[in-house]
Amino acid sequence: MITIDKLTQSLTLFFASLAISTSASATPTPIYLTNWTQQGNFGNWIVSTDQKSVTQTLNGAPTFFVSPNNFINSLIKGKLKVKPEGNLDNDFIGFVFGYQSPIRNSINTLNHWEFFLFDWKQNSQTVNLNYRAYVGFSLTQINGSKIDNLLHFWQHTDTPEFNVLATDYGLHKGWLDNTEYEFALLYQTNRIKIDIDTKTIFDVSGAFKAGRVGFYNFSQKGAHYSNLTYEPVSVPEPNSPLTLLISTIFCLNWKLFHKQ
Repeated sequence: MITIDKLTQSLTLFFASLAISTSASATPTPIYLTNWTQQGNFGNWIVSTDQKSVTQTLNGAPTFFVSPNNFINSLIKGKLKVKPEGNLDNDFIGFVFGYQSPIRNSINTLNHWEFFLFDWKQNSQTVNLNYRAYVGFSLTQINGSKIDNLLHFWQHTDTPEFNVLATDYGLHKGWLDNTEYEFALLYQTNRIKIDIDTKTIFDVSGAFKAGRVGFYNFSQKGAHYSNLTYEPVSVPEPNSPLTLLISTIFCLNWKLFHKQ
């Protein structure tokens, strides 16, 4: 039996996809890594000569490689891959967006952390006897100064400064060595949607503001990011034809099911 909840959910997904396909029809624009900068803890980010890819070669504390400009209402795509160098490792790769701080050339933001983080762990692992990191994906909103590497970035303990929005942990959900993945980040004023190889990992709603984008590593060397592009994606206006059509269909179906 089709319920109103199932119908509403199906219609929402259909029209959300329609809105994206109609508004993101422009040819993707390449994003070159010229003028991108390392932020946070020290990392060794090596940019290719064509400025289309970067490799992080150190196994260390959380580090970011961040764009000079802001993005919002954008569909950002790229590729990521871990190419092991020497000893194999199994830690965190990912990316940041809505990035405000820390910024190295600004004293006021140097010790403040504000951004969204999507990270991906290859295997579950416990360190220092107490701190457990799980294989799979997580999406976190970070906004504060009291951020701890092990408690937060490693274990993903939910606190006011480190708000875990969603997780997708589980066996066989870790990244694989020498395997290239395509990622897509839809970042709008009202929505965050993240896909890996066309499979949706997270899709959350809220109120979001423009910020920089960047790549992320924690205790993982040999991470390679490449072929970044973006497309502008508009958010349907409250009284746009698409929005009115969705509202009309919801109302009609509500009346239909209410009479049954």
